[in-house]
Amino acid sequence: MKRFLFPFLILMGALVACTPNTGKQSSGFNDPVFDRVTKTRVIRAGYIPYPPSFIVDPNTKEMSGISHDILMKAAENLGWEVEFVEELGWGSMIEAVDSGRVDIVATSIWPTAARGKKADFLTPTFYSNVKAYVRDGDIRFDSNIKLVNSSDVKIAVMDGEMAGIISDADFPNAQQVSLTQISGVSELLLEIATKKSDITFTEPSIALEYMAKNPGTIREVQGVGALRLFPNSFLVKKGSFNFQNTMNIAIEEIINSGQANRIIDQYEAYSGSFGRTKSPAE
Repeated sequence: MKRFLFPFLILMGALVACTPNTGKQSSGFNDPVFDRVTKTRVIRAGYIPYPPSFIVDPNTKEMSGISHDILMKAAENLGWEVEFVEELGWGSMIEAVDSGRVDIVATSIWPTAARGKKADFLTPTFYSNVKAYVRDGDIRFDSNIKLVNSSDVKIAVMDGEMAGIISDADFPNAQQVSLTQISGVSELLLEIATKKSDITFTEPSIALEYMAKNPGTIREVQGVGALRLFPNSFLVKKGSFNFQNTMNIAIEEIINSGQANRIIDQYEAYSGSFGRTKSPAE
C-alpha cells in the first residue's frame, strides 16, 4: 500500500504546483458587500416606512423606530455609519439588495420561504403575530376563519405585503382588493372601515393604533387567534455571508445586553404588541 501512496502524493503535489494562482478567493468566499462596507465604513440602507419599526416624520423627514435604532446602534458598535439612500416598497426590496443599490433593508422584514430563496435574513430582534380584522359589528368569521375562503369575500391586500401572502396561501378562493406599494399598511384597515373590502390581516400594533384613532370602525376577528407568528429581521443580499455574519454579531450583542428590548419599550404604544427575545441581562 505504501509503495502506491508515495507516488500518488508526488503527483498531487505536482498538480497543485502547476495550478495557476490568480490571487483571487474562490467565488464561495467572495463578498462584495462586506468588502465595500469595510472599505467605506458606510452601510447603504433602503427603508420602508412602517411604524413603529421604521418611522419617517412627514414634516421633518427625521427617521426613528425600533429597527432604525437597532441598526444605528449596531453600526455604531462596528465603527460604521448608516446612509439611508432609498425608500423602497414591499415588492421592490429584494431587487434593491440583489442589484446592489442598498446593502440592507432597515425596516424589519418577516422571513418567508419565498423570500428566503432570493435574500438572506439577519438574527431576529423581536417577534410579531398577524391577526384578522373586519368592520365593527361583522361577526361572520368569528370562530371560523375558514369561511373567508369564499368568492363572496373581499380581502384587502398590498403588493408584496403579508396580507397578500396569507390570502394566497390560506384563502385562494377569496377576492383580493389590491393596493399599491406606496400605500401605508394602515390603508388596508381603511379599506375595511369604508366597506371596500371585508377583511384584512395585519399585526396588532398597526390595528390597535388605527382603532385608537378611529374608534368603532374595525374589530379583531374573535375565536381564531393569530394566523401567523413572524420574527422581525433585517434583509440582506443572498450570499453576503461575511457582511451577514458581522452584522449578526453586532445585533446579538445588542440583544444579549438587553438593549434591544429597551428600544422596543420606547416604541411599543400598546402592551403586548410584540414578542421579545430573551437575553442573559434580563
